[in-house]
Amino acid sequence: MVRLVTAKAARGGHVVRAITSSAEELSAESASFELITIGNAFQRLRRDEVARRALEWLCPGGHLALCWSSSPWTGDAGWQTALNAVLDEWRSQLNVCDRLPQDWEGARRARPDLAVLADAGFELIGHYEFQVEHRWTVAELAGFVYSTSFLAAPVFGDRAPAFEADLANRLESHLHNGALIDQVSFACDLVSKPTG
Repeated sequence: MVRLVTAKAARGGHVVRAITSSAEELSAESASFELITIGNAFQRLRRDEVARRALEWLCPGGHLALCWSSSPWTGDAGWQTALNAVLDEWRSQLNVCDRLPQDWEGARRARPDLAVLADAGFELIGHYEFQVEHRWTVAELAGFVYSTSFLAAPVFGDRAPAFEADLANRLESHLHNGALIDQVSFACDLVSKPTG
C-alpha cells in the first residue's frame, strides 16, 4: 500500500512521505496533519488512545474520517452465497471462531465510535454514503479475505494455496468476463478538531 499511495501521488504531481507504524505507536508532532483517515479498522485499534492522539496530531480545523465499506460477502447474489459457504467451511476447518479483537461488536454497541471521538474532543461534521460498482477477480477476493480480522493471511499458513484453489473452483461458474460484479457501499463519518 505504501508503494501504491506513493506512486499514485507522484502521478498526480504530489509528494507523499509514507510512514509505516501502528496508530498507537506513531510518533508525530502536534498539529502536523490536516487529515487522518481510518479505513475499516477503528474497531481493531485502542479507540480512546488513538482518538486522543489523533486530536493532538491534527491542526485546528483538521479532519478525521472514519471510512467503511461493505464486504463482498454481504448481498444475495449467487457468487456471494457461494463465497459465504467457502468462508464458513474454511473458518470451521481452521477452527476460527471469533474476529479480532474479540467482542469488538459489543464494545462498539456499548460505546459507538462517534461517542469515543466526541469524548476525545472532536466535533461531528457529517455522515456520507455512496455506492460504486466493483468487479472482483477471484485473486482480489482472496487478498481481501487475507486482510480480514477473521481469516487473516497468517491463519491459513501453508494452506493458503488450497484455499485459493477452492475459492476459484467454487466461484468459477459465477464469473462474468473473469469478474464478479458487486455494488460496494461506502460510508464516512467525518469529524473535526475545533479551531478554538
